[in-house]
This record gives sequence, C-alpha cells and structure tokens, in this order.
Amino acid sequence: GIITFKNAQDLQEIFKFLPIDKILIETDSPFLAPVPNRGKKNEPSFIDFTAQKLADIKNISKTDLINFTTNNFNKLFFN
Repeated sequence: GIITFKNAQDLQEIFKFLPIDKILIETDSPFLAPVPNRGKKNEPSFIDFTAQKLADIKNISKTDLINFTTNNFNKLFFN
C-alpha cells in the first residue's frame, strides 16, 4: 500500500523501471493500508487500490497488471 501514498514518489519512480515479469503484489495486512484507506487496518480486499495504482504507474490496464502478477506468482511457485 505504501506505493499509493502521495509522499512515495521515489518508490513510484523506481516502480516504472521494474520489469513487469518480475512483479508480485501483496497487501501488507494488517498494516500500511493503501490510499483511500490509509490509517485504517489493512485487509486483503484493499489490494485492488494498490493494483490500480501500479497499473496507472505502468500505464497499463488493471486487468493486464493482474494477469501479469498472477502469471508471475504461478511461475514462482508452480514451475
């Protein structure tokens, strides 16, 4: 969720250069809830906000980001 914070511009810039085939996302639950839930107890359903921010940074659709990260997970744990 940290990458959704407005003061995380350095992290957002770094993310732009990470290869999409090396990215996984996670929730940081129960800590570090993403914007717009910052300050609340984090929960897995909030991953949607993080995924949208990451997709915006990469200038791809959230669906494409989800497909890439799902494939990356499967390659990591099942290949």
